[in-house]
Amino acid sequence: MVTLSNLQHGDRAIIVSIDAEDPHTTARLAARGIVPGMTLGVLRAGDPVLIGIDNERWAINRSEAASIHVDLEPRQRRSLFGLLRRA
Repeated sequence: MVTLSNLQHGDRAIIVSIDAEDPHTTARLAARGIVPGMTLGVLRAGDPVLIGIDNERWAINRSEAASIHVDLEPRQRRSLFGLLRRA
């Protein structure tokens, strides 16, 4: 299992668990909708990590991101030919 801090731009993942040492951190994340079972997308990797979840964008510092365990969703491969065919 990987943490949110290990993901790259464009990755999508499902939150499995949050192991924050401070209960206030867990509560703050939960207030933002960052809870186990939610799917998120990484909009920008680094510090802070910018994520999209439920049509919202949140910046999470690297230490908080390291406490969020996720299962990475496989990337969907898109070809230029497939994009042009849809148009």
